[in-house]
Amino acid sequence: MADIEVSKRFFAAAHWATALHAAHGARAPSVAQVLGVASLVLGDGGTKREAIAGMVVDAARGTEVTPREVRHRVGKKTARLVEVSMDALADPERLEAEPDLSVVRVCAAVTVRDVQDLLRDVRRHGSVAFARHDDPPDRILERYRALLALFRRRLGRVSALTPELRAAVAELERDSELETAIAAWRVSHVDAA
Repeated sequence: MADIEVSKRFFAAAHWATALHAAHGARAPSVAQVLGVASLVLGDGGTKREAIAGMVVDAARGTEVTPREVRHRVGKKTARLVEVSMDALADPERLEAEPDLSVVRVCAAVTVRDVQDLLRDVRRHGSVAFARHDDPPDRILERYRALLALFRRRLGRVSALTPELRAAVAELERDSELETAIAAWRVSHVDAA
């Protein structure tokens, strides 16, 4: 991994992403979450721009942050990477044909961190941790398996993110007690079941 000189811009983006994360009721410690995504990106050989984009994508999902505000905070090029990455995470089929591997790297890092976060919740709270999600546990696991296959195809074996995601998904599958998780999800989502 190359040494990356962390700039004021990186720290400002980390501060803003942490504030965004905390403002919308993040379960994980906000600074650990956003720096965790940045660490995954940089550990995979990513650039500062990709690391900043990863932090912002992770924190901005589910908020009312506008593209204009993102541009103002992180600059035009990074804002574009944030926008395309957020769109790709909302519709993972777009990742299959995405020509910019920076987008794929950012999305993979955010996905790894999401799986790690869910795994941490499952270990702390058991299968009930799935109840906070809109989708049932089997669909969540299916989505993560599909994303793992996609990232394997797109990033290949040279990416450190693919084995990280594979390990996290395998641990999540092992620790989830799927039948109990589905039952707990159905109880908390009576209208959807």
